[in-house]
Amino acid sequence: MKKKACIVILVFSIVGLWEGIGDLIEGIGMRGIDGVNYGRVGFPLLVGVIAVKGILKQGDR
Repeated sequence: MKKKACIVILVFSIVGLWEGIGDLIEGIGMRGIDGVNYGRVGFPLLVGVIAVKGILKQGDR
């Protein structure tokens, strides 16, 4: 059950990361490197890493 939940979280974080990268590229083009919200990419990436660790931890059992 926990593995399925981690996979769902991973899918949502990949979608969020994909959308965040587009916003990041657009923001850098409009406002420069300093005027961008990196949280739109960093947070889904962090959540995805945690989900992958959860999946791998379940595989060790």
